[in-house]
Amino acid sequence: MQGCMTKGEEQRKSIAAAEPHNIKSGNKLSVPLTENDARAMTRNSIDSAVRTSLVIPCYNEAEGIPQLCQKLTPLVNSLRDNGGVEVLFVDDGSTDGSAEVIRQLAGALPYRILTHSRNRGLGAALRTGFSECRGDEIVTLDSDCTYEPLKALDLLSVLREGNDVVTGSPYHPRGSVVGVVRWRLFISMLLSRLYWLILPVRLYTYTSCFRSYRKEILSKLDAPDDGFLSVAQLLVSAILGGAKVAEVPAQLTRRKFGQSHLRTIQVGLSHLRYLSRVVWFRVQKTNHRFKVVQTSKETVNHQ
Repeated sequence: MQGCMTKGEEQRKSIAAAEPHNIKSGNKLSVPLTENDARAMTRNSIDSAVRTSLVIPCYNEAEGIPQLCQKLTPLVNSLRDNGGVEVLFVDDGSTDGSAEVIRQLAGALPYRILTHSRNRGLGAALRTGFSECRGDEIVTLDSDCTYEPLKALDLLSVLREGNDVVTGSPYHPRGSVVGVVRWRLFISMLLSRLYWLILPVRLYTYTSCFRSYRKEILSKLDAPDDGFLSVAQLLVSAILGGAKVAEVPAQLTRRKFGQSHLRTIQVGLSHLRYLSRVVWFRVQKTNHRFKVVQTSKETVNHQ
């Protein structure tokens, strides 16, 4: 393992882009990279043993990277003492030099940078990160620190109790929201309420990217959307697939640096379309079970 770099020292490692290839077949979350996408662009002080992988999608977040690296440090230090950790930054086609800022400031972190040649969306960035994780536990974090990174320890604690997916929940009675624009908050809470109404596992929050996963569950999830909808798809797929899902109270705050890339109305409409498909799926499944039960009773009655 290579030693940590001194503060402010820029890495001089050569950048090697791997050849594009298909990720292991059967993994519903995996997609082939385009020929211009580079993987494992930068490696620094990677722990030899990794229990936990932190996946952090970044798109034009150069202004907020200093805050992110600072807040990641205590989390990484804690996880290094508990089985090893790696930090996977997924640079989703940034044009503001986000990757270069990471190289300059993340010298004390065991990190890699995975790079998309163009902006492909949050869902695509998550799939790229998942495909490269070495840890058995995976945590997804927002690069804008709207959720406190150190609170990921709470997600992991509940995950280690035997759960498959644990989501941070600002809408939980013991969660909180600070400074978020009210109309955006209203739409997000409304969507979570709609998911609550139609799904068999009822949570307070379905749209938070602040989560922990067991690695083995990811291959069973179906989240094909390339954008923000994928976050809900991951959770809904886990619930409908019978995974053990839990939530922990969390605080959501307004970002301090940069601009949000979420188009609230557009994403809200995509959620409504997806919700209609989930309802249809559950109705069809219920009808199928009803027919099976009826057929079984008729057979018994005719004996």
